[in-house]
Amino acid sequence: MKTAEKICGPCQACCVAPKIDVPELSKPSGVACVHLAEKGCGIYPARPPVCRTFLCGWRLLPELDMSWRPDLSGVMLMCVNQNDVPKAYRAAGHGWVFVVLDGKEALTPKLARFVADLARRKVALYMSAITPRSQLNEQLEKPAKAGDMNGVLAVLRQVHGRLAAARGAGGWRLILALYRAQVDRMRAIMEAKR
Repeated sequence: MKTAEKICGPCQACCVAPKIDVPELSKPSGVACVHLAEKGCGIYPARPPVCRTFLCGWRLLPELDMSWRPDLSGVMLMCVNQNDVPKAYRAAGHGWVFVVLDGKEALTPKLARFVADLARRKVALYMSAITPRSQLNEQLEKPAKAGDMNGVLAVLRQVHGRLAAARGAGGWRLILALYRAQVDRMRAIMEAKR
């Protein structure tokens, strides 16, 4: 499906999920933009440049069909500039953050297959549950290489569970939830070195 053919329609994920902090518009992640109206952007013709230039991964990646639109799939893909990914993954180009909007809709075998393919190509991969993101590559390396989609899905569910716990937490609970997600990642790195 060509990018030009992909129309956002009723999807409003980019108006809610990402944190935006530019002079023209500031909002925290997971909070609807003040300009979001019932039928979309209330200032669409005059929307700020950050909104005019943003395209989610569904719109950018021609291999993603209509079922990947964020409001239908439960996941919004956000591009990470190639220069902002760890050096070990730069050769593969841009990275991708999988912002899980709805864990029940998003965490599926279809997502596992797509993520495994990207992991095998050494694309920098991250997950967010409208929280700080966590890199996935080290945890996905073994199951993706082995073609173990149940293992890939298990990793996605585990990381999402840790991040989802962080989403509603504050103070020390937030720190603990994010720490647990980082410990899981470090374990995967240590296991890969053995």
